[in-house]
Order: sequence, then structure tokens, then C-alpha cells
Amino acid sequence: MAHFKPRQGPKLPAPPTLDVAPQNLRAPEIAPAESVDGRALRATGRTKQLATRVREEFYDELKMYAAENKLKIVEVLELGFQALKKKKLEN
Repeated sequence: MAHFKPRQGPKLPAPPTLDVAPQNLRAPEIAPAESVDGRALRATGRTKQLATRVREEFYDELKMYAAENKLKIVEVLELGFQALKKKKLEN
């Protein structure tokens, strides 16, 4: 079992009495309204990971296209797949 040294340094003062403590200590606790954090606002519903190896030139071109069009790489891939499916249906 671990043996720890006693705490060194000044002792903490005693806590204030209830008549000295602020009134909010006597007030009932009210849970704050549910807030939406930034992660929830950015949620995309994408839960599966997709990893693959591509040529460096393809990756660079894909990344540049995404950046120029303010898209994520996955959005470019999704749009490309949708276009491919649409083209196949037309033929």
C-alpha cells in the first residue's frame, strides 16, 4: 500500500458559517437549461471510418479541390459518388 507524506504548508482556514456565507447557498439548486455545444452543431451523422490508400497526386488534387470549394474531403467523395450513381442511371 502506498504511504504518502502528510500535507506540507499552511493549513486551510475553517469554512465560513452559514450566516456569513452568501444567500445563494440557501437557495434551491436549479439545473441550467440544456445548452447545445459546438460539437452537436457540427454533427454530421458520419459514424463509419473509411481508410484507403491513394496516389499522392490524387490526394493533393482532391484536397485542393475541397479547400477551394470550402468542402470537406468526405463531402467531395460523397458528391462524386452521387454523380457517378446518377450517371450510371442515365445510361
